[in-house]
Amino acid sequence: MKRTILFVDDEPNILQGLKRMLRPMRDKWDMLFANSGAEALELMSKQHVDAIVSDMRMPGMDGPQLLRLVMKEHPGTIRFALSGYSDQEMVGQSIAPTHQYLTKPCDEKQLVSALELAMGARDLVPNKSVLDKIARVEHLPVLPDIYTRITAELARGDPSPKDIGDIVARDMGMSANILKLVNSSYFGLPRHIAAPQQAVIVLGVNVIRSVILSMHVFSSFQHIGRASFSLPMLWSHSMRTGAMARTIAHHEGLSGEEADHAYIAGLLHDMGKLLLETHCAEECVRIYDEVRANNRRVAEVEAEQLGMTHAEVGAYLLGLWGLPPQVVQAVARHHDPAPQEDGLDAADIVHFANLLDHDIFVFNEHYAKATPTPERLDAIGGPERYAEWRQAVLVMGLGAEGK
Repeated sequence: MKRTILFVDDEPNILQGLKRMLRPMRDKWDMLFANSGAEALELMSKQHVDAIVSDMRMPGMDGPQLLRLVMKEHPGTIRFALSGYSDQEMVGQSIAPTHQYLTKPCDEKQLVSALELAMGARDLVPNKSVLDKIARVEHLPVLPDIYTRITAELARGDPSPKDIGDIVARDMGMSANILKLVNSSYFGLPRHIAAPQQAVIVLGVNVIRSVILSMHVFSSFQHIGRASFSLPMLWSHSMRTGAMARTIAHHEGLSGEEADHAYIAGLLHDMGKLLLETHCAEECVRIYDEVRANNRRVAEVEAEQLGMTHAEVGAYLLGLWGLPPQVVQAVARHHDPAPQEDGLDAADIVHFANLLDHDIFVFNEHYAKATPTPERLDAIGGPERYAEWRQAVLVMGLGAEGK
């Protein structure tokens, strides 16, 4: 089925250039072109649009205003920002309603690849009601004390990038949002940034200030009201899983980039739990009631009641945000019982890092404990190799903080 893509720019020459550049995509895409935000919304009121690519600086309704309206009225539409201006204020305004940033002029292969990967990620979530809720996500929630600490550091006369990076790394929501921004093509970096601390140093304090201060909605963490849900515990587990994944990757002699992918995927593998807790609270209550009552696995009950798991929900948003396909697939597959036939990769490593953390650190008498399946063990070389990885993790001395 052909996808429908809407391009919005107030400069006719830009739109004409996009038409010429993307002519080879006519068999796969139906392309619409609008020269203002108002015209774009009028077109969207008449037909479904899979993705919108909007310029940031336009008279009347600018890009952030347009994308915010699209997010509200057409949540299933993927939202891209296209800009030739490195304007920090505009970045701060647009980070909430934007899934990805692209530079102008944009390379054809880069544009096509970004759109195709983002639209493919949407296929991970078949439940439309959940998809619409997740597609409206502006930011992931952040613990109030973390937000207070980082705003206090930013308010200093000479804020420390290292201290800011360390604070960001303490929180899943803030880390995910900063990694989303720094790894976008907007900044044109030659490789993906793996650690939140690196991201802060690369972006610089001014950009971080603009972004963080635009995320004041983070203080809404209190909306997650289930007493049995603990974001600090979830984040500690995620930090340890990321550290274990990186340790296993190094133990296996994988490249630096592959180790980075494993680390990011491990760090964010349970992001879908946070998304579901924040935006599908009633569904989560039913899921965890069943998990506790019958000592079942969370992912199993999610699949039964929602038609998908938190793994796919998290991968969906990361795919929309343009994180590497290896990271998206690793997050999506971290509970899969069956191995893939493409050799050891980030998905295998995160799968076993998650199991190792549950085996070594995390115990909950109400939840069924996951163990490696014979098929997954055979795919990595048997129980002996899993035991090697366990020992490598223990030698690293990973404790409650994932260090």
